[in-house]
Amino acid sequence: MDELVISDAMRLYGNTILRIATSVVGNRTDAEDVFIDVFFTLWKQNKSFESEEHKKAWLIRVAINKAKNVSKQAYNRYKASLCENHPSPEIEPEIDLQKALNLLKPLDRIIMFLHYYEGYTYCEVGKLMGMRENTVRSNAQRAREKMKNFLSKV
Repeated sequence: MDELVISDAMRLYGNTILRIATSVVGNRTDAEDVFIDVFFTLWKQNKSFESEEHKKAWLIRVAINKAKNVSKQAYNRYKASLCENHPSPEIEPEIDLQKALNLLKPLDRIIMFLHYYEGYTYCEVGKLMGMRENTVRSNAQRAREKMKNFLSKV
């Protein structure tokens, strides 16, 4: 695949891919590894796409799958975050929102990210994730409730 195509895809969709990976794996270092792996897969597969939206959807799906694989690895299941042991003295709304998002299952974090940040409809999120639209809606509703309960206590 042409290097220009890869660099354009990284420029256009790189932030989205990195955010999705971070929301699944929970840390920037592993997310950056997923990021590299996603774009290496794009280069290696030399895939042609119907449209830019199709390319974006494919990249998101690959990112979700690769991030899930990383989060399933044994060393990721048993590590603790330094931030949990030493909380920051500053309390900011963004930090609270991030903590609320981190309470969610990776699947629910992805749904919230794709719907609220990327602007996909529930139907589109369902297609991207291989789920029924009603399942996406109910997961989103439960995720909102969980976040709302956490944020009301903060």
